[in-house]
Amino acid sequence: MLNYRKKILVAVDGSAVSDKAVYEAIWMAGCSKGAFPNKVYAVFAKVVHSDDYLDMFPPSTGPVGGEEDSRWEEIIDQVFLVARKLAAENGVDLETRVVPGPPAESIIRLAKEIDADVIVIGSTGKGRVVRSLLGSVSTEVMNKAPCSVYLVRA
Repeated sequence: MLNYRKKILVAVDGSAVSDKAVYEAIWMAGCSKGAFPNKVYAVFAKVVHSDDYLDMFPPSTGPVGGEEDSRWEEIIDQVFLVARKLAAENGVDLETRVVPGPPAESIIRLAKEIDADVIVIGSTGKGRVVRSLLGSVSTEVMNKAPCSVYLVRA
């Protein structure tokens, strides 16, 4: 097997299944710490409104609404918290990216841009019927990714 640096892209959104995907990506990256250490890119696809994250990340201070930019900073810090902590603890090279747009499209676009070797993404496993009605970010990424996809189940 060739020994070269792998680029591992992990999709994060601050959910429990996303944190599990981060754990797997950091573990994968940590498997090779020789002359060619792997690199993890944690990507967060920023949706239009920060209010979409009220359930997961209630505002730490002040009323909801108001300062949209500072609210996004709070959310982004929370989304990358686990990735930054695990990467630091395991000596893994981590780069965080915030990309605009629909999650699946944004993840695929970044994977192409960085020439990723593998995408690690969480899946809640909603089932075929729900997925066919609502769609699924992980399903779309699996079907359109330019590289291997490692699916982490909830």
